[in-house]
Amino acid sequence: MKKIVFTFLVISMLIAGCSGSPDVEIPEEIASLENLTVIDADAEPMHSISLTPGASYGDTEDVIIGRMGQFAVDDAGRVYIADFSQNVIHAYAPDGSYLRQIGREGDGPGEFRRINAIRPGESHLHVLDTGAMRISRFTLDKHSFVDNLTVPFEFQSEGGFVSFPGNFHLVSDEHYLVHFSTGYSAAMDESDVEPKDRGRLLNRTAGEFEEGFVYEFPISEAIVHREGTSMSVMSPDYKRRSVVAVNNNHLAYGFSEDLLFKVYDLDGAYQKAVWQPFEKPALNRNEVLQEYADRDEPWRGMVRNDNMPETWPAFRYLVMDDENRIWAAAYSDDEEAYDWRVYSDEGELIGEFIWPRSREISEVKNGSAYTRETDEETGLQQVVRYRI
Repeated sequence: MKKIVFTFLVISMLIAGCSGSPDVEIPEEIASLENLTVIDADAEPMHSISLTPGASYGDTEDVIIGRMGQFAVDDAGRVYIADFSQNVIHAYAPDGSYLRQIGREGDGPGEFRRINAIRPGESHLHVLDTGAMRISRFTLDKHSFVDNLTVPFEFQSEGGFVSFPGNFHLVSDEHYLVHFSTGYSAAMDESDVEPKDRGRLLNRTAGEFEEGFVYEFPISEAIVHREGTSMSVMSPDYKRRSVVAVNNNHLAYGFSEDLLFKVYDLDGAYQKAVWQPFEKPALNRNEVLQEYADRDEPWRGMVRNDNMPETWPAFRYLVMDDENRIWAAAYSDDEEAYDWRVYSDEGELIGEFIWPRSREISEVKNGSAYTRETDEETGLQQVVRYRI
């Protein structure tokens, strides 16, 4: 797998993009990619996209979600929502009606300490619990507990950076792709350690990680403030991020500095990339500072003393749907909305639409987009399904 390096050198090349674009200035590192599709900055999308609201999933007369965590959707359209406050999972039918509670708080079989990720498979629901450091399985029909798999993880720290499993995806019945996020510790030193977010294959039958990493990507940018033995870390929206999206057989990766998305198979082999030139919106430092004016210290001071970039990133969110299409939420001049762009598996711009930032699209599956949003009247979070 090619090492990802970002440069600011550009070369002029005549490349036919999806819209038959004229001369395009392409950064050298991007131009060197194999199987690269270039889309003109002003390309017209192949189709228009509209989202029509359907069912919603959340609080009912009998069920109150204390703090909504991650949610997931299975192939039958059932929705699973993690409740961080109660350490349980709430299951809903496709029409939004409540099915049942899955698990409860505790350390026993089928119980949770901290639910980090939910992944429905063909016959089981798989749940990563980073509090107990294990993956639990439940049947998809009645959501009965099946078994636990302990994640063989030892705390690792190098150069003041710590690595820990924070997410996972299903590769097969016998393998999980576990995402190791990298964070900071108060023991940071001046070493030359280059931190990476990494992915490793966990063999369910053997209960062990396989040798090597499936991928290694730069970690997301952050503001780090140290004072004595304490440390504060925050990542404002203007910081650049590494974003990974996975479906059943492909992995898409983007660093939010550009609308550049690389696609890999789940063995980590690079397949192709799509790039669209994009003029990032200008960042107004005073407006950013105003957003953090009511925050307590040290957070307010961390932003005030930060060397902010001149522009916002290119995109904020990245989703890969069940048809291998890439959905990217590009920043726009409208502070209340994202410019969502949809790229086909062949690298074509097949759709573009403006969508409120308050309705975060988190999953696209079964011909529907699923959002996380807050009810304006009640202030409660819910998942909403939109028909595409």
